[in-house]
Amino acid sequence: MTITKETLDKKLETLNQNKVVVEDRIKTSQDVIRKANADLNAISGAIQVCEQLISELPASEEQNDKQG
Repeated sequence: MTITKETLDKKLETLNQNKVVVEDRIKTSQDVIRKANADLNAISGAIQVCEQLISELPASEEQNDKQG
């Protein structure tokens, strides 16, 4: 098979289309990761608040929660 300019042009067009597809997938993945990190930070903040509230409970109140 002989390589012609037409064959190379078609291959180049296909490669450029594939490049755009992969770039879009990367952008989408970055957006998903950014959102997941925001969710993780929110969860971590909620955990810290709960732990702080628990540590501030009087000892007698903690015992009541464990028994009831």
